[in-house]
Amino acid sequence: MTDRPRWRFFAWFAVVAAAHLAIEGWTETTAIGLPIGFAVTLALVFVRRVPWWATGEARPDGRRGVQVAVFGVLWLMVAAALVAALVEHPPHGRDVWYAAALVAGFLGATLFGLVRLRPKQPVTRRAVLRRRLASATAAVWAAGLLFLGLEVATIVGDGGWLPWVLPVPAVLVVLGLAGCRAGLAGPARCLASGHWTPVAAAALDVRPGRPVDGWAVLPGDVRVKFHLPAVPADIAAELVDRRRLWLAGWPSDELVAGLPDGESYAVGLIGVHRGGGKNTVTRPPRPPVASRP
Repeated sequence: MTDRPRWRFFAWFAVVAAAHLAIEGWTETTAIGLPIGFAVTLALVFVRRVPWWATGEARPDGRRGVQVAVFGVLWLMVAAALVAALVEHPPHGRDVWYAAALVAGFLGATLFGLVRLRPKQPVTRRAVLRRRLASATAAVWAAGLLFLGLEVATIVGDGGWLPWVLPVPAVLVVLGLAGCRAGLAGPARCLASGHWTPVAAAALDVRPGRPVDGWAVLPGDVRVKFHLPAVPADIAAELVDRRRLWLAGWPSDELVAGLPDGESYAVGLIGVHRGGGKNTVTRPPRPPVASRP
């Protein structure tokens, strides 16, 4: 599995563009800024080799200083704007519901950001994966039905501009949950297929529960480097003792390793380069054959 597109930048672009159009409307700045912003967004989404400090992702050593700093600055700015608006213009009557919706959205975004910034431990048990997939599926349907009910209630009982604003966070929340579910559904689908492919593999430093970088020969004599974020004990033993990996559901978009009769798994990353590429593993030269006297 190679690097995935960073779809979240489309959501950020949609939020910024919608907020600008709602406040400023269509201006000369909008006519210039929207195409440029969309072009930058396309680069951030699809270009693979973008520096970590430009995307706000974790640094190579695992630290998330940029993400924490950006989240903190944005949180302080939005919080200050909300407090100033509520103090200077206290809501009355129907505006109370609008203010409550904005505060609820802010708190929900805060909780989502804190969850995303929390260090995550890779899941290695198949039973845990199945439970998380079921929970994620239920969360997607529950969020969709909840926001649909809220939208109908605001249209029937209130009207105004709230029914036009509510779908924006609703769509973002549902898409975010659907993205989380998709990340779990891929490995679960591979493991449920029951199809296992053994491939020759080797690594220099293999310790259970630790990241592993190594080399493998996929079917078709495709030589790759692979990375497993946290290798379970049974997969580590198979890799050390037999120099082999079992791939579930291969070929697929996911590099899912495990054992046919095991209860653990690991989702890895691969970089495929044919014909002498950067990540290609070449055969060591054969030793010269000594000539007979």
